[in-house]
This record gives sequence, C-alpha cells and structure tokens, in this order.
Amino acid sequence: MKKRWVYPAIYLAFAAVVLASVLWYQNDASNSKDTPNGAFQNNEKAVPVSVSKEVFKMPAKDPKSVVIKKEFFNPDASAKEQEAALVFYNNIYYQNKGIDLATESGKTFDVTAAMSGNVTKSVKDPELGYVVEVEHANGLITHYSSLASVKVKEGDMVNQGEVVGAAGQNLYDKDAKIHAHFEIRKDGIAVDPVSAWNQSASQIEKQVDKQEQASKKDEKASVEKEKSDAAKDSSAAPKQKQEKESSSTSENTKESSTNDN
Repeated sequence: MKKRWVYPAIYLAFAAVVLASVLWYQNDASNSKDTPNGAFQNNEKAVPVSVSKEVFKMPAKDPKSVVIKKEFFNPDASAKEQEAALVFYNNIYYQNKGIDLATESGKTFDVTAAMSGNVTKSVKDPELGYVVEVEHANGLITHYSSLASVKVKEGDMVNQGEVVGAAGQNLYDKDAKIHAHFEIRKDGIAVDPVSAWNQSASQIEKQVDKQEQASKKDEKASVEKEKSDAAKDSSAAPKQKQEKESSSTSENTKESSTNDN
C-alpha cells in the first residue's frame, strides 16, 4: 500500500467496472426496444389482430329488416323447394348458388361484409350489376352482387359489418327486383349461406370437405354400379344367344317333322 501506483490502479479498475456496467445497461435497453410489446411494435404500428374466431353473419347492416327471397338450390330438397330456387334467364333455368336478400318494402338497403377479409374484386357486370368478392381465412370467398353501388375497391381490407355496397337490380334475375345476391364458396364449391350462419371459416372448410368426400363416395358407388350392370349384361348375352339358337333349332326340327308328314 506504500507504493505510489497502488491507489491510481485501484481508481482505474473501479472506473473500468463502472464504465462496463453503464455500457452493458445501455446495450440491454437498446435490444429491448426491438422486441414487440403487446399489439404494437416499437414504431407504434398496430399488429393485425387474428380474425379466425369470427363467425359468418347476415350481410346486411340491419339483419332484421331483410328476408330471404330466394333460397340456395339444395339437391336434397323437395321438388317444390328446388323449383323455387331456380333463376330463369335467357329461356334457361339456373340453380341458385346463393341466397337473395331483400326488404319486405322492396327498398334498397346497405350490404355489409359477412366476415372480415380482403377485397379481391369490385367491378360492374352488365348482367349482375356491381359485384364485390372478399377473400377470407381458409380460402373462403364471399360474393355480393346485384348491387346498385359499391363503397370498396380491389385491395381494400374490410372488417365484418363494414358496408360494401347497396342492394339494387340486375338483368340476370329481374323478377327479384331490388335485392342483394350473396354466396359463400370454398375451392369453387358453393355453400348454403344459411348453414354457414354463426360458423367460423374453419368449420365451413370442414363442412365442404365432408361434402366433397360424400360426393366422391357417391360417384364411386355409381361407377361400381355401372360396371356391375355391364358385367351382368355381358354374362347374360351368351345365355340369351344360346336360348335363341336352341329355340331356332327346335323350330327347324318341328318344321322338318311337319314336312315329312
């Protein structure tokens, strides 16, 4: 301790420890700022919230003010119900792939997004009127047509309940007058919107998968039945031919016997 360099060395060592602690603290604080905190990033931009728990709702601002004027065409429905779900256009009957909504008074109404998603189409069609299509989770698409006007454009993000347009008339289904046509599709397969109410996108996807499996099963059964019927016809042909030849031989013998007499 009597050496002159001891105290300066102690001071320098202490200063080095303090400096190192300060640098370590600043570095740790800097790293923590790069980590998202809750729903916001360090630049205060909101992180999109998952909408996977949303369920499909009636696409009308006031659901109680509209009714279903034309139902979805169900292959399992009665003949009367199927007839009511047909659209007559250009002398041809078409199956209704969605539902037609209208007010009892026949007035227009605001059409809203049935579920949050991205607008993939917003155009005016000469036969369908204004058309809007929105893509949702699990590859589901909602289709809105027979609109008199639209309030969204392609590329927009719409929230559930947000107005996409107003109900109007179109040339495709003039008899429906002022209405909005609404469809739900998955991989090109139309889903009955009524069965989709209060169902999530994942639940609808499972529903469509079951429909596809049932359809493939029915198609396979139909093919197997056709093969079975063809096999029966094939096996019956030689027997019919043999019976015909036997009958012909018998007639010839009878004719010969008659001539001898």
